[in-house]
Amino acid sequence: MTKNEARVLALELRKNENTMLESEKTIKAIVESNILDAYDNIGIYYPIKNEINILKLLDIYPNKKFYLPITSDEINFVRYEKDDILKDGMFNTKEPIGKIVDRNTIDCFIIPCVAITTDNKRIGYGKGYYDRYLQGYKGLKIGICYDNMKNVDVKADLFDVIVDYKF
Repeated sequence: MTKNEARVLALELRKNENTMLESEKTIKAIVESNILDAYDNIGIYYPIKNEINILKLLDIYPNKKFYLPITSDEINFVRYEKDDILKDGMFNTKEPIGKIVDRNTIDCFIIPCVAITTDNKRIGYGKGYYDRYLQGYKGLKIGICYDNMKNVDVKADLFDVIVDYKF
């Protein structure tokens, strides 16, 4: 299977998933793993296209700082607090209003994935935003996708982001 075939399959399968149930299951797994305990500054995402919703992490970890992406020609991150006003962004996302932070301010990124390969490479929507942004990033990278697309047998590209953990 090619990356594009995996992407198409994953997006089709995702339509039949119970997003609310999968989101709760994923959040529970993240919390029970204690993986975020060591991190204070966490990059997250605003869910689109039936992505697993992890925004409840803001309630679970009120003492941590969270950052959401803003996208134009490239992706960057801005501090986000639960009650902040969000504006409409590209790709039907919601984006915070504020100052872009240096990537190295963020200790850990929780990244949306369409699929994840057997060797932990992220397959996204095909635009390369996260691949470019996280190139050379030394912090923790956590990939989030539905269980049925967590270990796809696909030859990914050298530039594809490798996630440290997948939930």
